[in-house]
Amino acid sequence: MKKIGSINCLIVLALLFVSSNCLANVKLPAIFSDGMVLQQQSSANIWGWASPNEKVTITASWSNSPVVTNANSSGEWKAVISTPKASMNSNTLTIACNNSLTLKDVLIGEVWLASGQSNMGFSLKSDADAKTEIANANYPHIRYFSVKRQYGLQDFEDVPGSIWKNTTPENAGSFSAVAFYFAKKIQQEINVPVGIIFVAWGGTPAEAWTPREILTGDSILSQYIDRWKFIQANTGKDSVAYQSAVSKWKKDSIGKKPEEPQTFYYFKRPWREPSVLFNGMIDPVIPFGIKGVLWYQGESNVGYADEYYHLFTKMITSWRSKWQQPNLPFYFVQLAPFGYANLDGAAVVREAQYLTSKNIPETGMAVTVDVGNMENMHPVHKSKVGERLALIALAKSYGEEKINYKGPEYKKAEIEKGKVIIKFTSSLFAEGDKVQGFEIGYREAGTDSLLYVDAEAKIEDKKVVVWNDKVTNPVALRYGWLRIGDANLFNKEARPDGSVGRGLPASPFRIMLKEK
Repeated sequence: MKKIGSINCLIVLALLFVSSNCLANVKLPAIFSDGMVLQQQSSANIWGWASPNEKVTITASWSNSPVVTNANSSGEWKAVISTPKASMNSNTLTIACNNSLTLKDVLIGEVWLASGQSNMGFSLKSDADAKTEIANANYPHIRYFSVKRQYGLQDFEDVPGSIWKNTTPENAGSFSAVAFYFAKKIQQEINVPVGIIFVAWGGTPAEAWTPREILTGDSILSQYIDRWKFIQANTGKDSVAYQSAVSKWKKDSIGKKPEEPQTFYYFKRPWREPSVLFNGMIDPVIPFGIKGVLWYQGESNVGYADEYYHLFTKMITSWRSKWQQPNLPFYFVQLAPFGYANLDGAAVVREAQYLTSKNIPETGMAVTVDVGNMENMHPVHKSKVGERLALIALAKSYGEEKINYKGPEYKKAEIEKGKVIIKFTSSLFAEGDKVQGFEIGYREAGTDSLLYVDAEAKIEDKKVVVWNDKVTNPVALRYGWLRIGDANLFNKEARPDGSVGRGLPASPFRIMLKEK
């Protein structure tokens, strides 16, 4: 063995001493940064990384009592700090161990997570009122945190590169229009800071936002995983056949271009795989304290509409479980009118959303039958959508009980002399000359087949009388189903000038009637 000289020996000992006492700098997830908003009057979770077993001290400018915790053997640490009542004051938060990090301009207010697909991601710069709204977007107490896009089957600890932004004319154009209008309305009404955590990705199905254990542990939902396995197993041969067909089509110049196989379509979009967006974009911000969730999605589930109610309700309860908030408010937007290739599938998704709002506690649904466009899946008037979500939040989460936050709801139906009398929860108003969007169902003679025909309708205060002179024995009725673009039923709302007009729209629905 080679002999070490005395000087070298001292150097080695010094290095060993330094190494044994060297502490890693404290590190925080991206969501903890300057300009962030913490949920008011809550036990806010703070977490990060340091050296194994190192003591970490958290000091908030609003408190005289620091919170002390210790990192575990892997260097992970977590602490809980109490937040005060919301105010417009700017605060600091200091996290200290081997080094010290001070987060500045921290606000205490209301934090909402806005998620879903492209209609939630629809930017303010594309909104119908973009020019005016962006020019006036000086709201220093509305902050916006956009989670970077990432996906995978593995667990993600952070969303590096994501930052909190102030709402200014320079920044606001890239914000979600729905989230912007929601935050603006909430701040105007309750006068507190509002933080939006934006987590959305266009063209994504609900199963991609659902934890994998929820899917694998359910006999219905496991079909989503099985379908993806089928896609992975067959995309190669399907792609080869497709490319061959396209080449022949180009050469012969006959007929329409071959349709892309579904397996190939999905394989090129791996962010649609079950659970990968929950892993990449939702899980890294759990358990950051939030008031509730805003959700705008469903378009990408029209093809498997019959499963949507089960999937959606399971997704909601799983998020609540992950946040350890069993009553976490979850407010969502019903699919707007659009000319889907599968109109019935879109109607079933709307029904699933409506049933979710009726059956799952602490949920609410913004109906959008009057703001859609049968030619455009992305309607450009997002102010009504964001503001309707805000009305739900103000009524259900902030106790403003006098606010009208939902349209008329069907209560019961009776048949009188071949006409269907439908009772609603409120007085009614029809936009235009007459009520539209109703269809009456009847049995085809000698069969069990259920057929629908357009129906006439008229309002009688809180009732709608529906009929078709050719149908003497109606057995079913639906509103805004396939005729979603015609739906024009609202609750009647008094105006400040004493007149009456339309309030909020009724949700599409279908019912079976007692057969004779």
